[in-house]
Amino acid sequence: MKPFKEAEGYAGDLQGAYDHYKVYGSQTAGRFLAAYEQAVKILRHSPYVCRARRHGWRQMLIHEYPNYSIFYRELPFCWLLGGILPTARDPDTIQAQLLVREVIATGE
Repeated sequence: MKPFKEAEGYAGDLQGAYDHYKVYGSQTAGRFLAAYEQAVKILRHSPYVCRARRHGWRQMLIHEYPNYSIFYRELPFCWLLGGILPTARDPDTIQAQLLVREVIATGE
């Protein structure tokens, strides 16, 4: 199985999502983090669980926290975890951000 690699900015996305939910209380933020960890566990076990979208990116909603999704895609050498991004954003903005991260990760 291919390894998983976090794109540049991925950790910052996770911190931003955590901070978003921390406004509602540390327990809410903790539950979000647990739901995120469960989603990543599913992805690592079954990366094909989500279908590829038209640009090749897959989107895993974080259970019970649908304001954020994990975006990831298969590359020849790894699975790239592209971002944990707000789902209410413009799809073109999300796609542009993911494309930049993919280019940085692949060095193209």
